[in-house]
Amino acid sequence: MNISYEQIRAFVCVAEQGSFSAAAKKLNRHRTTLGQVINNLEIETNLVLFDRTGKFPELTESGKSLYLHAKNLAEYTHSFEQICQSMELGIETDITIYHSDLVPVELISAVMKALRKEFKEVNVHWLHKNNQEVKEALESGEADLGIVFIHDSKSISPNEYVYLVSMPFCLCAAPSSSLFDSLTITIDDLKKHRQLLLEDYLNAGIEKIVTVSNHVQRIENMSVFIALLTSGEGWAIVPKHAVNELIEANKLTGFHVKEVNTTVRFPLAIWTTHQSKKGPVRSRIIELLSLLSQKYSL
Repeated sequence: MNISYEQIRAFVCVAEQGSFSAAAKKLNRHRTTLGQVINNLEIETNLVLFDRTGKFPELTESGKSLYLHAKNLAEYTHSFEQICQSMELGIETDITIYHSDLVPVELISAVMKALRKEFKEVNVHWLHKNNQEVKEALESGEADLGIVFIHDSKSISPNEYVYLVSMPFCLCAAPSSSLFDSLTITIDDLKKHRQLLLEDYLNAGIEKIVTVSNHVQRIENMSVFIALLTSGEGWAIVPKHAVNELIEANKLTGFHVKEVNTTVRFPLAIWTTHQSKKGPVRSRIIELLSLLSQKYSL
């Protein structure tokens, strides 16, 4: 049996359009030519796919049974054609991005929404990894981009570095925390209360800077971290974007200590290497990250 893509596409189009004339117009083919394509498919399959006794062709039981399979095949083939065209134009088919769990999920979502307006077929893989894993994956070619928090720009890093934004952090705790028994909170008060610390702080090399308390609880998962923080398990230094809505909803309370009179900030950056893919999708993602991350500097 020798069935062509042209025959499958013609069969699906006639079934969906409900007439040979409409299908021929959609496919930019002559009606007679399209009818012959369908006839050849029926000969090849030894099945009658359309009942032509009425004004318009209707799918037979055999045609109905094959339609969904043909529809899927036509879509897969169309996708294959688009991938081939993209590759011919130098457009990447897959991009892998390793990122810190501290990267705003809204930023990732906004980047993808904007990217889809230009590149609908490319698969972009977003994987949560620590800084060392990002570095190793970039060097091995397993990842194309890394988005990380860093403290020392001279620390071990891939060949190329793109600064995005200086991300603000804030102090917060559950409203029920005994920290708020005092009108003024000091560093000494923080030392006496349990501090929740994200594992990514260690990975980013900022753990020593943000560790204050003598009672520290390290947590890897951001969702678990937020759940424990809102339940009153302890206080924390957190990226503002991660807790703004919770503070507005009074599920968390932001606070200041009198010894610190400025906002704590750490840079968010893109890591990449000379070996990374340098197609238009990668370049556009870097542009979008640079543009859309600016709202998080406030």
